[in-house]
Amino acid sequence: MTINKQDVIYLLLIIALASAGAVLISNPNIQVGLFGLATLLVIGLVVAIYIKPSLGAVVLIIAVFSNISRQFTDQGLPGVIKPLVAIVAATIFVRYLNESMPGGRVKTRTVEVFLFLFLIATALSYIVADNKDRALEATLDLGKDIVIIYCFLFTLRTPNTWKMAAWTIILVMGFLCLLGAYQVIRGNYRQEFFGLARVVQDIGSYSTTYRIAGSIKEPNIWGQVVVASIPLVLLRVIDESRIRIKLISLGILGILLFEVLNTYSRGAYLALAIIFVLTALSYRLHPLVWFSSMAVVVLAIPWLPSSYTARFETLSLLSPGSQGGIYQEDSFRGRTSEMLTGLSMFVNNPLLGVGAGNYPNNYQTYATNVGLELRSGERDPHSLYVQVLAETGVIGTIMFVGFSIALLVGLTRARNSISHLEEYRHWIPWIIAIQLTIIGYLITSFFLHGAYLRFFWIFSALAMSAIQLTEELRQDAERPSRELTT
Repeated sequence: MTINKQDVIYLLLIIALASAGAVLISNPNIQVGLFGLATLLVIGLVVAIYIKPSLGAVVLIIAVFSNISRQFTDQGLPGVIKPLVAIVAATIFVRYLNESMPGGRVKTRTVEVFLFLFLIATALSYIVADNKDRALEATLDLGKDIVIIYCFLFTLRTPNTWKMAAWTIILVMGFLCLLGAYQVIRGNYRQEFFGLARVVQDIGSYSTTYRIAGSIKEPNIWGQVVVASIPLVLLRVIDESRIRIKLISLGILGILLFEVLNTYSRGAYLALAIIFVLTALSYRLHPLVWFSSMAVVVLAIPWLPSSYTARFETLSLLSPGSQGGIYQEDSFRGRTSEMLTGLSMFVNNPLLGVGAGNYPNNYQTYATNVGLELRSGERDPHSLYVQVLAETGVIGTIMFVGFSIALLVGLTRARNSISHLEEYRHWIPWIIAIQLTIIGYLITSFFLHGAYLRFFWIFSALAMSAIQLTEELRQDAERPSRELTT
């Protein structure tokens, strides 16, 4: 009888699992018992991912979107996301080390180059940072997110595993937004479901507005994440041939739209409108559909509660005809000041910026130069692009913008490369969906900083995997014809 490497690994995992189970059962100490339970969970996770690597991507999606690490830290426990990433990455590496590494990634090479150059630019900004700890933390966080991206690239090797990851996002977001819908409908904003559905109060002069903030307690950024997730389910409603799945998708879409409405995020409203327009253009909808949709929106606005319409009306201050509109509304004035302050940081430190993660501690120093609005304490830039400019300078900005453009161009080329292949027509809507997801996130990033940029990297990982898979599908489809001609 011969024993191969894989059998040895399974045997060692079984021994470790049995040992941890014995410790858990026999020891009455609660701390030891919890440690044993955690060990059992880790071993089970390792075994599952080793057997089916695509589960690693699913686990990371659930962990990131549920923000489970914060649920632990709020209870005084250590965060779990970085150890989880390390476990998943190590398991995937061992799996492929014992078998075979995935093939080359020619179509994503440019995207990957920009990504690593952005990491280098972020690391270089450490040199000029006043707060070295923040710069180091920002660099390590980006490194962790890049590891997650490669976990996706190495595990989502077929259209089915890619779709499983996309459906995981759809279902997790649907569940989290359903919790938010419950809060709004029941008016029970104290019930936060163990931190999975958080709420922020905006206290005004005459009333209090409860803004749904999801698992991250940041309503604007949560609105950004929900809007970015909507194309994945929207195109299921349009393209799904199975009636049951189409109806489920329609229900989830309604829940997500309701969630966006109750974040009261104006940036999310604008991005959502743009996504709907781009979707209509992608499918070349009949003009009657355009006019009908616009009519429904116009007729629905008067029936919306005043808290919603008041939020919509403030958008008119951004119109060219509104003289000094941005200075008439407190939040617009504050954000304008924070953006101009970020640009002032860039002008004074054009090459490397003020250091990754160092905008907040430099705000007061540069805000006095702007003089638009002075606020005490640290502030955020409220624009990802201003943040990248201010913190990593022109070098980091070129790399980040280059990464984003290369990613969108790669998706467009991937879609065009298989548009003539009838057997892969079902794959094209998924490419369109993830492209709209990236566009939606980048649009809202004009108004929001990168406090939770991990969501963008998850979407980017899906996009890069889609580019890679599409190229492999194209090669598989054209291989028979090449063989016939040789």
